Amino acid sequence: MTHCSMDTLRQHVLLSALTDGQFFSLMKKARLLQLLAGEHLFNQGEEAKRFYIVLQGSIKFFRLTSGGREIVINVFGEQDPVGEAAMFMTEQHYPAHATAVKSATVLSICSQDYLELLHQSYESCFGILGSLASRLKRSIGDIETLTQQSAAHRVAHFILSLIDESEQEGVEVKLPATKQLIASRLAMQPETLSRVMRDFKEKGLLDVHGGHLTIFSVAGLQRLIQ
Repeated sequence: MTHCSMDTLRQHVLLSALTDGQFFSLMKKARLLQLLAGEHLFNQGEEAKRFYIVLQGSIKFFRLTSGGREIVINVFGEQDPVGEAAMFMTEQHYPAHATAVKSATVLSICSQDYLELLHQSYESCFGILGSLASRLKRSIGDIETLTQQSAAHRVAHFILSLIDESEQEGVEVKLPATKQLIASRLAMQPETLSRVMRDFKEKGLLDVHGGHLTIFSVAGLQRLIQ
């Protein structure tokens, strides 16, 4: 790993509260994994011996219904942790499947090693509690958006989640996944997502170039979710 990558990891919410000695001890046992598109990181029900931090690419977190239909829970991007909550479950099994959307690089960390460090550091415990609380808050907000809001509201909310709130116009955004996967994440058909995107384009809010967006009016998208 590069020095820059290590510096970035050192600031990660799950690692920043560790002492330098604890951090480097954990990194010595960590592994870098290279995943191809569609390759599984772990499967639902599998024993959660490790958790992961996405360094590059994106990871799809999903469950399968009894009929085999895929329900996307989230798509994790760079610096997002994956599978960390399973450490604190009674049976410690992954609650869903995780698969690389495209080629991805993830850091694999032993859950037991990390838990032993938590026993030594109250600051680290509060760090991961903050991470889990933030994840829970986002999940509650996502559930409300998916069950109560229109397709346009859901798409606008998703696009705004990809940018910094301080940015206002001419913002370039790379979509973290395919449009089909994003549509599944937003509980809509791909045709509905395409229709909403065309409508936004006609209103002068954004332009679409394959997997890239140029947002002309952040304020305009924000008005759609108010």
